[in-house]
Amino acid sequence: MSPRLRLLAALPLLLLPLSACGSDDGDRAADSASDTPSGTPSTTGTPTGSPGATDTPSSTGKYPEFEPADYVYRLRVLCFCPQVGTVEVTVADGAVTDAVIAGGPRKGQAAPEFTRLTINEVIAKANDPAAAKVQVEWPDGQDHPTSVQIDRIANAVDDEVTYAIKDVRVAP
Repeated sequence: MSPRLRLLAALPLLLLPLSACGSDDGDRAADSASDTPSGTPSTTGTPTGSPGATDTPSSTGKYPEFEPADYVYRLRVLCFCPQVGTVEVTVADGAVTDAVIAGGPRKGQAAPEFTRLTINEVIAKANDPAAAKVQVEWPDGQDHPTSVQIDRIANAVDDEVTYAIKDVRVAP
C-alpha cells in the first residue's frame, strides 16, 4: 500500500479524538463516575448553609448565584479536552477579565477559552435542566460549590465534564 493510501486510511482514526472536544456550547467532556441514576441530579451539602451534608437527589438544579462580582479563584476543568491544569481566573463586575495557567511549564500563559468561566457560569451549568446527570459538592455554609460534575448525555461517552473550584478570594 502506498504511503498516501495508508495516510488516507488512518486519517479518520487520527481525527476521531478531536471530534470529542467539540460542542455547540463551548463545554468539553470528561470521564466522571457517579452512582446516581441517569437523569437524576444530586447534591452534596446545601448551598444555603443548613447544617449537615447530604446526598440528595433533585430533579432540577436550583443552586443560588454567587453574589460577589469581583473576585479571583482557581478553576480546574477535567474533561476529554486539552488538560491545562489549574487556571487562575480573575472576575470584575461579573465578567472574566483574565485567566492564566497557574502552574507547570505553561505557568502564566493565557488559559484556553473553555476555562474562562465565572463561578456563576459554572453554577448555571449545574442548573441546566438539559443535563442528564449533575452532581454538586457544595459545603454547608459556603457561598459557592467546590465541585460540579455534569453528564450531558445519558449513556454517552466522553461528554462528561467536572469543574473544581478552590481558593476563592473576594475583592474588598
